[in-house]
This record gives sequence, structure tokens and C-alpha cells, in this order.
Amino acid sequence: MVQNVNLEQDQLREKIVEVARRHKASWIELGQYLHTIQKNKIFKYWGYLEFDNYCMKELGIRPLTALKMVRSYLYLEREEPKIIESHNSSDENPRTIPNYESVNILRLARKNPLLKPNELATLREHVFEEAKEPKDVRARVKRFLSDREVKDSVEVRKTRRNAVIKRLISVLTHARKELEGEKLLPAHILNQMDELSAKLEDQLE
Repeated sequence: MVQNVNLEQDQLREKIVEVARRHKASWIELGQYLHTIQKNKIFKYWGYLEFDNYCMKELGIRPLTALKMVRSYLYLEREEPKIIESHNSSDENPRTIPNYESVNILRLARKNPLLKPNELATLREHVFEEAKEPKDVRARVKRFLSDREVKDSVEVRKTRRNAVIKRLISVLTHARKELEGEKLLPAHILNQMDELSAKLEDQLE
């Protein structure tokens, strides 16, 4: 579990800001803290009505990024606890920390009924043993799926559904960047767009 999670609130607040500054090197620790803060609604004690606003304004982390870190951390906690144990240990040669986006891609791939057990095992090896970048893991997922001829009408429907969802996510992503860049919408609506993108991503099969 999170180290020193019972710190006084001010100390905890400062600690999380410090962890956020170096989250690229230690996202697992940040994911632990973010999960605790979101679950227990600690952000409200610091004057924030929403978790997303806390992440954006205090930590400078986009809500979608925070959501991926939390979900990736929870995946590790459930499926790969030894990764967390190694990260929290004082070993001189700890295991390489996988990229949180790569973990998230693997998490989503586990939900895809079209992927075979041996393919999921290969993806796991790419993420945890070889520390592949997200683009490489995503490319391998696409390769697995493109190599398989879909015959069943139900599978065809799933494929079409995924393609439509992906297009919608792409449209939302590009629209959000433009709206944010030109300051055409308030932050809370942009955050809602991020939340919708995350929910759509979880609908991919």
C-alpha cells in the first residue's frame, strides 16, 4: 500500500505534489496516491469539488492521464503484485517499471475476446519483461487482430463497433486539443470530454 498514507493532510498534500513532479520515473507511487485520494475523496478537504480539478490545478496532470494511472495501478495490484513489491523494495536492482500506458493497453487487451491466451502472454512479456513503448504494444495488438479473419457475424459486429468507437475517440481528441488551444470552452467541459474518451476506450472489446 501507499507509504505514509496516514500523514497529516498538509504533509500528504505536499508529498503528492512532489511525487507528481517525478511521476514519469515513478508513476506507480503516484497511481497509489491518486487511487487513495479518489477513493476517499480527500481532494475535498483541500477545497476541490472534483477529483479532475484537483489533478489539473494542483498536480498539472490531465484527468485522462490520472485515470489511466489509477486503472493501470489497480491492474498491477490485482494481476501483477510483484511489480509493485519490487518498486516498493529497497533492492539495488529493482525490476524495470513498465510504462503506465503500456499497462493500460494490456489491461484493455485482456477484455478483448478476439485475442488468444498465447497472444495475451506475448503482450504481457512486451510490457513487463521488455518494457516496450505504448506504440509498440498497440501495434502488436493491431497485428494480432489484423492477422485473424473474422467470420462470425457477432465478431463482425464487434469489429465494426470498435472501429466506430475509435473514430469517435479520435474526433474527441482532436476537437479537445483545438478547443483547449483556442480557449473556446471552459475547463470543466474539456474535462468531461476527457472522461467521455476514457469511458469510450473502456467500451473497446
